Amino acid sequence: MTKPELVELLKAIKIPVNEGTPADKIIEAQEIIYFWDYYWEDLIASGEEYNTTVTYQISFLAEVPRSPKLLELKHNLNKLGLHPSIQHEYDPETRRWHSYFALEVLENV
Repeated sequence: MTKPELVELLKAIKIPVNEGTPADKIIEAQEIIYFWDYYWEDLIASGEEYNTTVTYQISFLAEVPRSPKLLELKHNLNKLGLHPSIQHEYDPETRRWHSYFALEVLENV
C-alpha cells in the first residue's frame, strides 16, 4: 500500500480525516480519523520506486464503541488483505472511544 492509497481508503469511509492532530474544525465531529507517521525504515537494495517503509498510526474517535464506520474501515482493510490489530480505549474526559492501529506503507522519503 502507498500513502495515496491509504488516504483514499480512509476518505472512503466518508467521515472527517486529517493527517496529524485532529483539526479544530473537525474535532467535535461525531466520528473522525486522524493519522501520522511515527517510524521510517529504509529499504536496502530495493529496485522498487519506493525506498522507505513508513509506519502510520491510524486513530479513530467515536462517541460509541464498535462504531459502524470503524467496522466499515476494518472490513475494507480486510478486503485488501490487511488485518491490523486494533486497540481501543475510553477517554472519560471527552466521553469518546479511541480506536487505533498501525499500518505500513511504501513511500519515497
